[in-house]
Amino acid sequence: MKDAMSTKSKDEQTNARQANRVMLQERVKFHAPHNCEGKSIDIGAGGLGVEMDQPLAVGTLVEVEIFNGKATALGTVRSSVAKGNAYRIGIQFKEEDWAVMEMVMAYSQQKG
Repeated sequence: MKDAMSTKSKDEQTNARQANRVMLQERVKFHAPHNCEGKSIDIGAGGLGVEMDQPLAVGTLVEVEIFNGKATALGTVRSSVAKGNAYRIGIQFKEEDWAVMEMVMAYSQQKG
């Protein structure tokens, strides 16, 4: 069942992904729209999956600190789905975050 906050079906969300993702489980800090934390699930050159204890509205612009504080990325919430007592948040990075994308690609190759 789709959460009321999500605007896309699961198939649409899966098909919308342009880049492969790798598992990444670490603490993620949000600096915008407000300070909060989550746990990353996976990451790719185009975005990040995060588990949080609160939802974020689809379309929200976010600033997120990743790779243990080594990078900060700007993105847009593309999905926010309830999963048990948590929320699975899908974030699409902005295209201009090339430094972050290079770090993701380097991380992917190490894990590959």
